[in-house]
Amino acid sequence: MAFPSGLVELIETFSQHGVNQAVICPGSRNAPIMLAISRHAAIQSFSISDERSAGFFALGLALKSHKPVILCCTSGSAALNMAPAIAEAYFQEVPLIILTADRPQEWIGQWDGQTIYQERIFGAHAKQYFSYSTRSHESSDELWHRNRIANDAFWSAFSAPQGPVHINIPVQEPFYPEKGAALAQAKPIRKIQRWSAKKSLNINIKIFIQRNVSASNKILITVGQMALNKQIQDLLEELMKKGIPVLADSIANLSEVALDSHDLILANSQNWEILQPDLHIHLGKSFVTKRIKQFLRANSEKQEWQINPHAQALVADPFKGLQHLIEVDEIDFLKELVQLNIPNQQQSYFQAWKNADEMVSTQQVQSTSGWNELHIFQQIAPFLPKSKAEIHVANSLSVRYLNWIKFVPKGIEVFANRGTSGIDGCLSTALGAAQSNSNLVISIIGDVAFHYDKNAFWNSYLPNNWRIILMNNRGGGIFRNLDGAKDLPELEEFMETQQVFLAENVAKDAGINYISVKNENELVHALKNFFQESERAQLMEIETNSSINAAALAQYMALFKG
Repeated sequence: MAFPSGLVELIETFSQHGVNQAVICPGSRNAPIMLAISRHAAIQSFSISDERSAGFFALGLALKSHKPVILCCTSGSAALNMAPAIAEAYFQEVPLIILTADRPQEWIGQWDGQTIYQERIFGAHAKQYFSYSTRSHESSDELWHRNRIANDAFWSAFSAPQGPVHINIPVQEPFYPEKGAALAQAKPIRKIQRWSAKKSLNINIKIFIQRNVSASNKILITVGQMALNKQIQDLLEELMKKGIPVLADSIANLSEVALDSHDLILANSQNWEILQPDLHIHLGKSFVTKRIKQFLRANSEKQEWQINPHAQALVADPFKGLQHLIEVDEIDFLKELVQLNIPNQQQSYFQAWKNADEMVSTQQVQSTSGWNELHIFQQIAPFLPKSKAEIHVANSLSVRYLNWIKFVPKGIEVFANRGTSGIDGCLSTALGAAQSNSNLVISIIGDVAFHYDKNAFWNSYLPNNWRIILMNNRGGGIFRNLDGAKDLPELEEFMETQQVFLAENVAKDAGINYISVKNENELVHALKNFFQESERAQLMEIETNSSINAAALAQYMALFKG
């Protein structure tokens, strides 16, 4: 019986489209796929043992390359373990090509080892699903079908909105070539090139924008999660100068331009009526906190636009008032907006936001002291590098602290797995992004998310440009801040899930520097050199008490409630 057919052609097609990175999980059934990938001269292959970590590692690679990354695993439950990363990639619109080896169809449900139902295993979280035959009989139709699958899979992953694509590959034995034999050369493949015309503003859209802007006195722009884009920054800065307030999360990467204290401003309910817009324009994806969503949902009278050149089939309506989904390039739209005459009354609306922001800035100076997470974040902020660095922040409290204090230096890009907002894979994503990256990669993470993803250290790709700040409050401290949850008798055991683990042994096993911090003096001493160049990655574990953290945060938030 011949070595499984069509695999070298599959990988060659991806390579000719520019795919040059792959993450491979060990296994037997996927050995032929592994060989086709690892022996391809133009593809850099990484070996990651844990499938869940591998998925997020591939996500990190793709975040930096903006090209599809191949993710390969064996049959059975291996694919299920990659599901969190696949879901994250789908909602964050990150291109992945997932190759799962499978048993031949006739052996499904026959008590054969490592056999589950793998067809469409990722459900709606894969943009497309394909089944790829490797049987040796090769009719002209079958060769054409394989080639079409390879091209379709690439373009589906790469085309906007980008995302994960799943190819399930039933593989028959033999899995390995004969001893010492090379893989067969790829047969000539057909590369299908797609050309997409840029969606630009037509005359009807321009008239619509001009008419509605001129009739509005309270125009508000909000920006959710978005990659760092200097051109968008510059255009939004021009709009701020013209009197249009721009609100953005820390993960919108607009700290140089936007008003980023909206969560604190809106903590005072007296601000809601004054600050409500009559025209709300949204760019980017989601917001971290729900207060901004509640604020905008409360106003059913306003007009609401979403500027989204890559809208999915399911329209996102997080503010529950979307009226116009404008599928144009954000830069084209902002250029048009900058050219328009903004009504004079807009200035008073802008000043209302500006006054509220300045009030919050004054109150932030009065922040709490003592050994608690809020104070610690404030102490860390001045030591952060001002250039050649990026921040990968985990979910739950970590990402929220970035919105509650002035933390992120101007020009430093922030990444976060906010597509699904899960705690899984935050370390692995940062690690993947740190590969072939000259920036200092700074992970900020809580203890639950850290231990959930500590298999990120189970590989040989730990670079010396990685810095991990681990906030250990002995459990899921966020639940002590949630109304309803914080008063439950089951809080500690079933929600906070208190734990006693430290990261020292994890760091030791991984061969990275470990720093323990338990008080102010130790923190100041550790920060002096933590972000400097070093021969190994570094992990700083900061221990705090979740009850004290919750009390300090409640005291801080009370400053803004009016």
